[in-house]
Amino acid sequence: MNKNLYRVIFNRARGMLMVVPEIAGTHSAESSSSGRGQTFGQLIAGLSPLVLMTSIALGLVSISLPAQANIVADPNAPGNQQPTILNSDNGTPQVNIQAPSSGGVSRNTYSQFDVDNRGAILNNSGSSVQTQLGGYIDGNPNMAKGSAKVILNEVNSRDPSHLNGYVEVAGQKAQVVIANPSGITCDGCGFINSDRATLTTGTPVMNNGNLEGYDVRQGKVTIQGKGLDSSKQSYTDIVAQSVEVNAGVWANELNVVTGKNKVSADTKRVEKQGGRDANSPEFSVDVSALGGCTLTVFVWWAPKTALAFVTPVISVLKRVLW
Repeated sequence: MNKNLYRVIFNRARGMLMVVPEIAGTHSAESSSSGRGQTFGQLIAGLSPLVLMTSIALGLVSISLPAQANIVADPNAPGNQQPTILNSDNGTPQVNIQAPSSGGVSRNTYSQFDVDNRGAILNNSGSSVQTQLGGYIDGNPNMAKGSAKVILNEVNSRDPSHLNGYVEVAGQKAQVVIANPSGITCDGCGFINSDRATLTTGTPVMNNGNLEGYDVRQGKVTIQGKGLDSSKQSYTDIVAQSVEVNAGVWANELNVVTGKNKVSADTKRVEKQGGRDANSPEFSVDVSALGGCTLTVFVWWAPKTALAFVTPVISVLKRVLW
């Protein structure tokens, strides 16, 4: 069956003809007995341009096309930083990431990186592999010489990234970094088969194929709705100018670094840069509407803050940097 073929059926609920994939059902006895309607191409060929345009204008024909991908490689990025975006057999977006550097970093650049509730797969396997989100998927030819240790996902966009589902690493476990200076919103996001997860609004700093850290000058990471599930990762990093938490966070060791800083990749070294300006948020971390959290260790690096407190489920350490 060709998934790109379409046919026309009568939608009783809408009282109109609709162009749908050929596998869609129909209420007509004739269609059910024949088992197949006209393809989209056959239909168009059988209509005059005037009849077709008139039908569309009057709303007698509705053309429903497949949803557009929410993950788009940046066409302006160097070729070796443009991942290949596919769909797995069940429709889950699949990203064949670029080959890793000698330092084990696969660098991938996007003009859009949004994840819906289907999730997304970062293919880090050179051979066919079983995934939780997409079932069996084919190997990634870019992994012929070995898998990545760090999967860097850089987003060049004026819009924040919306993460509403899980990101799964297929094949060898790796750190997942999602970097968008315009911001990141997590609503039901999480990670599968990743040993470390990093959400940052900083610009990644690379040196000879190694990820050295993040240059943070703007951007907010927001946790809302269904929250953030990073309970399967050893480490979780949120590195941004500001962080807003309005929902639950499930993690083991959560490292939060806020402000305009240069931050090392492991978040252990933080260098302040610049000062407050008119665009700086009043609070670097806003947890006024915090939902339920389960954290083993919560390390919060924030400027001009010296406070430590412990609850039965949350251990928080705020450290003075200057």
